[in-house]
Amino acid sequence: MNASRLTSWRILLTPYYLNLYARQAHVLRVAAAFWVGLALNLLFTIPHGSWMLVTILIVLGSVPHWGGVRRKALQRMGGSLLGAAAGLVAMALYRHSPLSCYAWMTALVMLSAWFALGKGEYLALLVGLTMVIVAGLGNEPVEAALWRGFNVLAGSLLGLAAAGLFPLRAIDSWRFLLADNLREAAALYSKIARRREVDAGVALERFNGRLIRMRALVAAAVQESGLPAARFDAIQRRQRSLCSLLDRMGEVAQATPALSDGAEQRRAIVRVLMRAAHGMRFNQPALLAEPLDAALSPLALDKPSYCHWLAAEFNLASEHLRADLAELLPLLMQVPPPSRGILLLVWHWLSSASQGRSR
Repeated sequence: MNASRLTSWRILLTPYYLNLYARQAHVLRVAAAFWVGLALNLLFTIPHGSWMLVTILIVLGSVPHWGGVRRKALQRMGGSLLGAAAGLVAMALYRHSPLSCYAWMTALVMLSAWFALGKGEYLALLVGLTMVIVAGLGNEPVEAALWRGFNVLAGSLLGLAAAGLFPLRAIDSWRFLLADNLREAAALYSKIARRREVDAGVALERFNGRLIRMRALVAAAVQESGLPAARFDAIQRRQRSLCSLLDRMGEVAQATPALSDGAEQRRAIVRVLMRAAHGMRFNQPALLAEPLDAALSPLALDKPSYCHWLAAEFNLASEHLRADLAELLPLLMQVPPPSRGILLLVWHWLSSASQGRSR
């Protein structure tokens, strides 16, 4: 095997390519986890093994990012453990009195329904669901209940392992979308300021589309990074501010040359936004270190126009965004990635095999 052909394995370890082919990677890891679970069932004839496969699909099927998968798997395991314990209690009560068993199950179902409307909705729902699955009507054999609990735990662990093999992280997707928005804002501002022909509505629609997708990633990004949601929300607000300013600029730029008067200021803003985009995409905080000089106050002009105020406000919004990102990016870079040990072992093994054959 030629060593140069092994470079394709690096795609599986690179966040950019994993996000570029996110759907393919997601399908691949679901299939890999399913096949491992299927093989375990076929090799060892695990009783009630279908619950392992069901759990794999529940944990991995609709959640692409590591933060969401980890949260769902942990809630699945926690809910399954508590629910299985509650089911065993119900079965023990049934042997004493069926009425006490059903009273216990009713109380647990009510508690599950109550807390299912709160923050731990999935965990609470699984407690009640697993209890009913394990206990049935109270007369289920204990062995079957234990095997069901084991299969749910095994399926959750397989889902976590598969998510770690192909780690689609929400913080990486969030970074890449942000980088695209920064580049979009820089290009659109440059064209508007120079009064070039541009369809600002289409560009801003793309910008807002990314912003909506970023908003959906915040919860998983918080889970992965451990950072407060307020940090991500602040970046979202900064972007909305840029979008609003660009929209207003596009409406009035053709009526006045004020935006194109300050070529030096325009180039400085574009440079800062483009450097910030590159820094966020490739994890280079040094590109975010250079501050943007304050714009000339429109009050210093003899006849300041609306565009002068817009340009000064856009300069200030760009600088605030750069400063926030300069603080956030080093924190994101400190977040340890999910385990990639198996892929790294495969990569080293294939590299060693290739070097051995070349000798």
